[in-house]
Amino acid sequence: MEEGSHISEDFLSCPLCTEEYQDPRSLSCLHSFCLNCITDHIDDSTKGQKNPKGFDCPVCHKHQEAPIQTQGPQTWAEALPVNQFIVGLLEAVKLRSSGRRCDPCFRRGNRNLASTWCEQCGDAMCDSCQTQHNSMKNPKNHTVVDIEKIKLQPIKSTVLRTPCPEHNGKFLDFYCEDHVQVICSTCATGFHRKCSSVLSASDAANKQRDEAKSVIEKLRHQTSWATRIADNRKHVSTSLDDAAINVKKQIESIKKQINDILSAQEERILEQLEQLKSGETQHFDRELERCNDLINTTKNAASVLQNSLTHGTDADILLTFSKASTESYLCEKSLKEVSRQLKDVVLVFSPDKSLQMFLGTLREMGKFSLSHQPVQIPPPYSVRQDTIIVPDEIPPLKSESPEITRRYTGTPDERELPRHRLLSPSPPPMTPLGRDNIPQAVLETFFKARTTNDRDNCCFTGAEYVSEGRIVLTDQVHRKVKMFNHAYKWIGERVLSARPYDITSTSSTEIAVTLPKEKRFILMHVRDTDFTIVAAVQTGAKCWGINYCNHTFAVCCYGSPPCIKLMSRDGRELKVISKDTMGHNLFFFPEYIVVDRSNTCMYVTDRYKKSVTALTTLGDKLWEVKYDGLKMPKGIALHGTRLFVAGCKSHNVMMISTDGQIMGEVVVEGVSNPHKLVLSPGSDKLLVTQYAMTLIDVEKNTVKIFSLPW
Repeated sequence: MEEGSHISEDFLSCPLCTEEYQDPRSLSCLHSFCLNCITDHIDDSTKGQKNPKGFDCPVCHKHQEAPIQTQGPQTWAEALPVNQFIVGLLEAVKLRSSGRRCDPCFRRGNRNLASTWCEQCGDAMCDSCQTQHNSMKNPKNHTVVDIEKIKLQPIKSTVLRTPCPEHNGKFLDFYCEDHVQVICSTCATGFHRKCSSVLSASDAANKQRDEAKSVIEKLRHQTSWATRIADNRKHVSTSLDDAAINVKKQIESIKKQINDILSAQEERILEQLEQLKSGETQHFDRELERCNDLINTTKNAASVLQNSLTHGTDADILLTFSKASTESYLCEKSLKEVSRQLKDVVLVFSPDKSLQMFLGTLREMGKFSLSHQPVQIPPPYSVRQDTIIVPDEIPPLKSESPEITRRYTGTPDERELPRHRLLSPSPPPMTPLGRDNIPQAVLETFFKARTTNDRDNCCFTGAEYVSEGRIVLTDQVHRKVKMFNHAYKWIGERVLSARPYDITSTSSTEIAVTLPKEKRFILMHVRDTDFTIVAAVQTGAKCWGINYCNHTFAVCCYGSPPCIKLMSRDGRELKVISKDTMGHNLFFFPEYIVVDRSNTCMYVTDRYKKSVTALTTLGDKLWEVKYDGLKMPKGIALHGTRLFVAGCKSHNVMMISTDGQIMGEVVVEGVSNPHKLVLSPGSDKLLVTQYAMTLIDVEKNTVKIFSLPW
């Protein structure tokens, strides 16, 4: 996030639903979530437990004690503290958005636009309500500011003061140094009246600002440190795979020389190899998971503290500083423990020297040896010598080039690479062709999909073509499926029981729509101007993206674990794909999916991994792509050997070959925050929906049609 007046969209979005916070609640690790999101997480994580005492944060996995020990998990979310800092920032951002509504009118059921804002009341008002407000006795001395002038002021100027949780109508304007507590004036003259050092919040915050900046810098360094350790663990794991491949080649060579007599020995020694490799890989995975948790913690703590310094009140700074400092200390301690225990692995296979001489009486084909070599990854900042040993100098590697694979982006520091030779060459780096090397799609037309029946801006997360060139859209905000004719005119809609997400066609007159909250998808018959529900299929987990091919549904499910479910029309689970051959999770949050016409390969975008993964319908992983020019991949469409992927945060549509090669940008102009992609029946047009919390209103409601140059 940039320092200054800009607020990152991610900072104002719930990490679970990635949408704008709705009643944000805070955890002790400084992560915040919508009330409904954290309620669902607590319910899922404590299900089946007898007398649970707490739950883990869904982002950094830090354990959270139950806020009310005497009551069940169903009450915990409501007991979590409201994040007043986030609430204040959201209100400040909304105050600067176009079309701000009048708060008094809205409470009366009217929908007038506001022109002014009262600093004391925190209400946006229209001219009529302002006149009534100024005529009242109490508010007549309040400061009322023109909203257009507010848009030119920094966000901090309109963030409301933090209320005292103990005394209604009081604000946290003081700080007790004796109790290290932010308090209001009533607290100061009551419980804290005998304390020796009670300062104004402004004076106390000024004393801690410089120290807070140093904590932010330290947290950023810790993020860098944890990232480098994670990169090293990934590289060592890959090198172990290469070593295992080389050992297998040695075994195959020996097998050819001694033919059938070694068949039994071969089976035994390959099993031993896999056991050794699996044991080491599990250790690397634990280290990697710990590093990822620390990365999430340090990034979030730095972001929270930075935003409190930049946009928060003095009370916000004081409330977040202590927690961020504690998180920094705990992270440094954890990084010390991880760093001290780092070891590289060298896997060597030694064939039996007497193999040829004693072929007839052979008992052993060979033996494995594993050696662990300590590896030092120094921190990027000065650390107390009682916490970690930092070597004065690490000799650089010779004749080694950075490893680039399709699975990971970025280049590990050469000083962090394992000190042994790579046993097999790395795959060639991806070389995108760029917008100058491939034909660009052209914006042909666009249409407004918000109708007069809609009360608010739309959020189109699903789209599909049906018979006669009609288009069906799923609108999350209004719980609708909407239909437009070939001329892009609205012709009908239906309100559903829950928010729909994605949509796929099963025939020219039938569609399937996912309902994540109800953990099912419904089949709907498409009539001339409306829809009828003909069936419902339970998925057993929240279902998001969906695709239909050869009488089989492929559904993205966010459950435990996240998976792809292949299902029949009658609701049978034909296959569940969640882990690779090593038992690792293939997905963090599968969001959109497309299946090729032969029903043999699937391509999935992952919301949390921010990657595109290809796998067979049997569950074998083919490749995984992360690319800096494709930020937050969303919708995905397939035409022949070309994949089209929406980059929601990179504001483009990227073309990738079905073998995982980045081909370049096919749409880069005329699109903002693309979300869902659909190819027309003739595959000559690309439909794009757009959505992001910070997107201007007119773009949220606009669907765009691009003409493809082939």
